[in-house]
Amino acid sequence: MKIGFYAPLKSPNHPVPSGDRAMAKLFIKALTSSGHEVEILSELRSWEGIGSQRAQGKIIALAQKEVERLTNYYQTNQPPELIFVYHVYHKAPDWIGLELANRLHVPYLIAEASFAPKQIHGRWHIGHQQTLKCIRTAETIIALNPIDVECLKPLLKSSQSIELLSPFLGEFPSPLDNVSALTKPALRKSALRKQLAERHNLDLNKVWLITVAMMRAGDKSTSYKQLAETLSQIDMDLWQWVAIGDGGNFNQIQSFFRPVAANCFFIGKLGLESIHQWLIVGDIFTWPAINEAYGLALLEALAAGLPAVVQNYGGVSSIVEHNRTGYVTNPDNRDEFTRSLAKLIDDEKRRENMAAEAIKKFISEHSYPAAVRNITAICNNVGRNHAGRNGAPD
Repeated sequence: MKIGFYAPLKSPNHPVPSGDRAMAKLFIKALTSSGHEVEILSELRSWEGIGSQRAQGKIIALAQKEVERLTNYYQTNQPPELIFVYHVYHKAPDWIGLELANRLHVPYLIAEASFAPKQIHGRWHIGHQQTLKCIRTAETIIALNPIDVECLKPLLKSSQSIELLSPFLGEFPSPLDNVSALTKPALRKSALRKQLAERHNLDLNKVWLITVAMMRAGDKSTSYKQLAETLSQIDMDLWQWVAIGDGGNFNQIQSFFRPVAANCFFIGKLGLESIHQWLIVGDIFTWPAINEAYGLALLEALAAGLPAVVQNYGGVSSIVEHNRTGYVTNPDNRDEFTRSLAKLIDDEKRRENMAAEAIKKFISEHSYPAAVRNITAICNNVGRNHAGRNGAPD
């Protein structure tokens, strides 16, 4: 099947890395792996972050030009048999995929849609209305966050379906090859851990806390600030913290950690292989996860057998299972987050058990082969159902 792919929030070819860009790439890889031909429809980014009616109007005008361009293009070229749109919400509505699907008379599918009723009269009113239209038109919606399922169900007609898909990784080294053959005590004494300790002047005997997150304004910066306040309340003789990431707010974020600076190591931006090295020899992944949808970094930690201490935002609890692969605390109780982190720092045996359970959970629920099978089945069903409703042969 030829599939037209569009990501309104951030194209998979966007120069700035993010979890959203990574997930768009993963969907394309999964679709291609299952034998589909994927064509990126447009690089136009529909995201508008300040609520400017004028800016949103310009985006709509550009989107209309893209629709006309694509319509003309497919008059002489093979059109897609399905339009697959990744991540739609009021700040990044889909102005291209839905209209093109209507013009080409092909099924329309959304992966990850969010609906915010409070925005019905807000600054993104027009984006909110378009998102609602997209949701109510899509033949199927793939949800990565269980919370989205409950929000979307009341909006759907009986002819529509919603499929919950566990977040997955497609480019991360297999946990079977890197972690499961070793125990956490062995990893703590491994040559790799010693190399990293020597290179960055870390103490091998302290508990290594790992965070992988971009350093930008907004929720990321707020999460870093809260984490700094948490670490300042835990005995510094017990831990060292490694931050992997970079961004425009680096200097401000680094300043948050001045009271505990002697125990904090800012490694900067790293490639996937280097990130994985830190995750497999680390002891705890810790991140407040403020307003995270689910967080690919948490999934990478799970794959590496790294227990996590996080707060219960969005779909975080679908990746980190409380009391099994880490601790998931109430966002309204910051003391609970601090106590949970301190507790896990002080309990090596508990960390070892959670590490083993993390690998089991990743393999059973978040593996790439399972995701490919599920996505393929969903796309095939959408194609068959659309053909059936339109009287075409199956």
